[in-house]
Amino acid sequence: MVGKAFAPGRGAWWRIGLPLVAAALLVVHLAGENSPRREEAAVSRPGECGKGAARRVGEPGVSRDMAIGSYGADNLPRMRGKPTFKVRLTVSPGPDRHTLKLRTPLTGAVTVQVHAGRGGGLLAGARGLTARIDEPMYEAGRAPPATGTVRVTEDDFLHLVVELPDAAVCPGVTMGDLVSRDPGGNDAADLTVVTVVLVDRASGVRMEAQTGVV
Repeated sequence: MVGKAFAPGRGAWWRIGLPLVAAALLVVHLAGENSPRREEAAVSRPGECGKGAARRVGEPGVSRDMAIGSYGADNLPRMRGKPTFKVRLTVSPGPDRHTLKLRTPLTGAVTVQVHAGRGGGLLAGARGLTARIDEPMYEAGRAPPATGTVRVTEDDFLHLVVELPDAAVCPGVTMGDLVSRDPGGNDAADLTVVTVVLVDRASGVRMEAQTGVV
């Protein structure tokens, strides 16, 4: 006896097709949420490209509660993908030694500006960036959760990383330009001036840090 080929009835098509359509729409929605185009569209540059020297912020490299640990482009030949420019921050309780409570990630709380050395103009910048836990800066198993409230004490500093999106870089400027106008030199005045402002309205915290010669 030869069996009949399976042929879903009209009602069965609805039961089969609707979940597939819903799943396809969900995939498209998630792809749109995480696409670079969506991130770039949200970039608001704090200043005009090529103009305006950096304003001085406290001591170079350090503010009351925050320091720029390092910054630079991940553009080594052995690395895959497009280069990215990251700024690594360390947050401490400050001189008053009061414990800080911050909720991570600090979504939309950071403004980054990169100016050329020797009083040069804006090379890159963006408002509304997000600071996330910088796991590599912690000992194994010691990093706080990526999402949640973090207590910052004298014994437990908070390490954060902020990534500058491609759209924040001014036209004609490369990721390498964001580090130094003369990569082979050793004059500190040639290094770019990186300024970071972190404002967390939920906790009432405002911090600034800067590196470079202003």
